[in-house]
Amino acid sequence: MRSAITPIDTITTVLTCWAAIICAQDKPKPYRLTGVDLKQRVIWTSACRQPEGQGLAFGGQDQDAADGRPHTRIMANGAWRPIHESLREKNPLQDLHAQTWALRMQAKNLRARMRHIYFKGAPPIEAAALLKRQMLPALTELRQQLGALQLQLGRTAGGVYVAGQARFAHMHVDKAKALLPDLQQSLTPSTIQRFRVAQIHLELGAEALDAEPPARVLHCGKPHRRDDASPDAVGIVYDAKTKLYVMFGGDHLDYLTNDTWVFEPARQQWRQRHPPTAPPPRANHRLEGAGDGKIRMAGGYTYASNTDYVGGQFQDLADGEWVYDVEANTWQGNGLVAPDSRVWRDGPFHPDFYLQGDRPDAAKFQAWLAEIPKNRWVATDPPYRPRLNRDWGTARIDPDRDMLLRWSGGHSAHGGTDVPHFHFATNRWELPFPVEFPLGQLYSNTSYPNGFNFNLRPWMTGHTYQNYAYDPPSQKLVKAGRPRHFYVYDPDVGDWIGRGAKPQAMQYNSCFYTLTLCSTPQGIICWNKQGGVHRYDHAGAIWRPMKLAGDKLPGAVVDNSTIAYDSKRNRVLMLQKPYGKAPYTGQIYAMDLESNTVTALSPDGMAQGASFAYIDRCTYDPHNDLLLLASYINDAGDHTPTPAYDCAANRWRLLDIGYDLGKRGSRTIRVFPHGRSDGIMYDRQRRLIWGTDTNSQVYVLRLAPE
Repeated sequence: MRSAITPIDTITTVLTCWAAIICAQDKPKPYRLTGVDLKQRVIWTSACRQPEGQGLAFGGQDQDAADGRPHTRIMANGAWRPIHESLREKNPLQDLHAQTWALRMQAKNLRARMRHIYFKGAPPIEAAALLKRQMLPALTELRQQLGALQLQLGRTAGGVYVAGQARFAHMHVDKAKALLPDLQQSLTPSTIQRFRVAQIHLELGAEALDAEPPARVLHCGKPHRRDDASPDAVGIVYDAKTKLYVMFGGDHLDYLTNDTWVFEPARQQWRQRHPPTAPPPRANHRLEGAGDGKIRMAGGYTYASNTDYVGGQFQDLADGEWVYDVEANTWQGNGLVAPDSRVWRDGPFHPDFYLQGDRPDAAKFQAWLAEIPKNRWVATDPPYRPRLNRDWGTARIDPDRDMLLRWSGGHSAHGGTDVPHFHFATNRWELPFPVEFPLGQLYSNTSYPNGFNFNLRPWMTGHTYQNYAYDPPSQKLVKAGRPRHFYVYDPDVGDWIGRGAKPQAMQYNSCFYTLTLCSTPQGIICWNKQGGVHRYDHAGAIWRPMKLAGDKLPGAVVDNSTIAYDSKRNRVLMLQKPYGKAPYTGQIYAMDLESNTVTALSPDGMAQGASFAYIDRCTYDPHNDLLLLASYINDAGDHTPTPAYDCAANRWRLLDIGYDLGKRGSRTIRVFPHGRSDGIMYDRQRRLIWGTDTNSQVYVLRLAPE
């Protein structure tokens, strides 16, 4: 079942009705959509070229646009022309739209703070006090601003449509304000969920005030089930009788909708329709008009929420034919639901999944941590882990918020935009927002879309490897693996917040493979495949090249490089092995951050490097002054030592760190974080080393090499 909400009925009622609809259908098998040509600037768009010489295009993603949207386009003299700017200029509700959306953003960011307090796991009384102290002023201000907006909407004058949209928005603002939490009560999952519903009501209100419909994808490729002779899915259709274009539903990529809109070409105006009921949310459906004022609809998909490896994420809605009477503004068909409803992916793809179970309890988990043995990797077994697999990436520590940040996947793994947070205090994962998937590009390697999506979030790269890091000066996460831009993630609001242009030296083809980043107090260091180094300057939002001296630094190599900051000596340590079967030489390069001088350290025991299984993940432990590799020794039996570099002695050591073993057929499975789908990081607060693997299992190690 998919998570659903409507602005009119209660959540429980809608979930029950939607479940009945799904159960009444023969459950089709999940499938994958076909890919599109990413060389086109606008992908997944829909267009209707009727009547003769005219047309309307809407939807899709503009890979070059600052907001990810191609907006409304009309055909004139055989060419498509965007008209969204003129639509906004003529819209008397546009300023109210901007105000409502700004309040939606405030609500969204406040909910992120509330969620963070919940997952910190303080006792209920302490959590309530923290909630009141950190959120009461902002929540009070939000209530006041919503009250002022209610007054403005209530005074809005205009024609029938303008006044009706203002009333519709007013209704949603009323509902949002009523759902805001009472900070006198204890913080529960229900409180957080109510806040999320308030945010959605503000979204629906803001969308009703805009000059054009919210962004969506209507035509997502060839439908899964159709006759070869039938047309592709068309999400926009022209009705000759009313001389209106009709659009229904679509995929916002994080949710499906079932709203109804018409566009009047004579006035060049969009109008939202509010029928009494509507078909369930969907995308990739087919609309057909015979010019008689009736629009027929069939097909479309819903979300599958599939957790299988490279499993299909879409499934057909085989729910018959639907008919829309344009003049009467009514839908007919079996299984009608409330209009302006939404459907999200459920299970581990939805934030509510991580709110279930016992209240996060920091005292309980910290007591458990105190008892773990020394020199042994221990699985923490967090409940409610993220899915799918998150291969060929890493994880980064956010010491300011005491969290692990995980943005990993791509290719035959998770392809969403989400950054799950793991809370060290409570052994709990948190998902900041519902998962978004690119359509036919999911599970591809180098062909994920570029640019922003509708929520101003960047798509996954083929894999993330080590192309993102936490930036201590700005307290943000920065990813550099996209071709032209770097993107910034703010853990406080649980979302991506912007982007900037990268220098040419970081823009090479498939840079996500080899741009290798690490955190330093002065800013993120980025090592590229040419052996160049840049430092991130968050104040200027630019990457500054570092002019190197000393020994020649080799370039980073995909799957065979890693980097770490040595805080005792204010230097960056870099390890590189040639790609392929050539063995690791054991060499380590150090770049002094005061002089930018590179030194080949040539540590004692270099010959041991040839037996290291992996050279692609590491962490520096300042307490023990060791660089620990997420690796083991090849050809030394099942249970093997862990390589570590002793910084003070400038020598390689082998540490007898314990870990569990398993079997997969004839293969030995080493149960600790190692290799190309794992992250490893040092926790200064607890003097522990943490790791996570592709399946979001979390491991912890108390290292005592003496």
